[in-house]
Amino acid sequence: MLLRRSSFMLPLLVFPLLIGCVPNKIYRPGPAAVETAPIVAGSTTPAHFKLGVIEFDDMGESWEKCTSLTDPSNCQLTRTLDLIHKEKESGHDVIVVVFTHGWKNNASPGNEEKKNLRDFKLLMEQLSSGEPTLLANMQKDAGQSSPPQKARSYIGVYMAWRGQSLAGDVVTTFWNRRDAAQRVGSSDFAEAIYRIMGATKENSPNSRIVVVGHSFGARALETALTNTFVSLLVPQPDSQGQTHPLELLSPADLILYVNSANDSFRTKQMIELMKRTNFRVERQDGVGGQYEGPLFLSVTSTGDSATGVAFPLGQSLSALRKSFRGVYGDAAPQSPSQKTFFTQTPGHIPYLRSHEVRPITLPCQSQAELFRFDVKGQCYELTPVERRWNDSPFWVVTVPPTIIRDHSDIFNPSFSTMIIDLLEHYRVLDSPKATTMVRTH
Repeated sequence: MLLRRSSFMLPLLVFPLLIGCVPNKIYRPGPAAVETAPIVAGSTTPAHFKLGVIEFDDMGESWEKCTSLTDPSNCQLTRTLDLIHKEKESGHDVIVVVFTHGWKNNASPGNEEKKNLRDFKLLMEQLSSGEPTLLANMQKDAGQSSPPQKARSYIGVYMAWRGQSLAGDVVTTFWNRRDAAQRVGSSDFAEAIYRIMGATKENSPNSRIVVVGHSFGARALETALTNTFVSLLVPQPDSQGQTHPLELLSPADLILYVNSANDSFRTKQMIELMKRTNFRVERQDGVGGQYEGPLFLSVTSTGDSATGVAFPLGQSLSALRKSFRGVYGDAAPQSPSQKTFFTQTPGHIPYLRSHEVRPITLPCQSQAELFRFDVKGQCYELTPVERRWNDSPFWVVTVPPTIIRDHSDIFNPSFSTMIIDLLEHYRVLDSPKATTMVRTH
């Protein structure tokens, strides 16, 4: 028996040594965590945005633990917060985009050459170049608000973790990195996210923040954010013991999950909570118009075989050790089983889907809640799913491979165009009133 066990274990022990482990280390300590004049791929001149990097180890703890929040050079987080504060002190409102990468990525120099960090910088440069148009929109629709008088500063925050544990694209690390992403979405990570949100919004009605997670990065992000948003949606009595309808500034203006590699329970339960509380978001123009749109946006490509095929296979093996309820009963007669929510990501469960993006031959012009966008001469329309169960501000959207080819193809020009146009259509970045959460029950 010992001999057979040894012959089975030996390849598993030797395999990582043959292909090489990716070290569990910090890549951008101290001043390297901030770039005030980043260079993007294909350019030799400084970009129009600034960059902060915050890294987490394999247990989900910050590599640089903050011992003081008043010392700007104390840790990666305080350096990033200081970057935001300095821009606001100089008279600029800010647009902050926080991105958490997924599987097989990190903050290494190699990642900046050809993977997520490289592509994130390219996206930030494209996004910041549209500020003159956004600023003009805000000044045109100001009404009773006070629009910014000069261009806002753009800051990208790259939330990095050990998304790659073995060199190369090794699929056998699925379970290992899935569980690591769950650990990353813990207290240190959540604190960093919410401190960045607070620094962005504080005393700055024209500043905006978008938070993005890809693949297992979406898993980490959803783990960190869900409980706090639950606490915001559940009514609490005031100092007089009275409970009032909720209307408060949203911590983020949009939370975007792209090809999320997470099981569907958190998404399902958040949608149910939003439906129970009759929750909605408001983004108003100067004359009282509404630009509601989503607060959470989960986008999945129909060409994503990693979440469509590999994820269910990996989760099905884990499901062998789980106990699931048989049916949900009369409260949700059309709902899939618990096992389906565990083994499938939100974008691959029709029950959760709220919208789909599809090509059309009609004129490519958006109207009110009808969002259309043009990619390489082809018009696409974001269409609500017929007889949808999910009518909440947590949109679950599918896009064709012409928009996102596969699991990792997220920063391509087509998807970047879609997201930038969506931000503009729903006035996420340029509404005179920042995104407001409204709950009536």
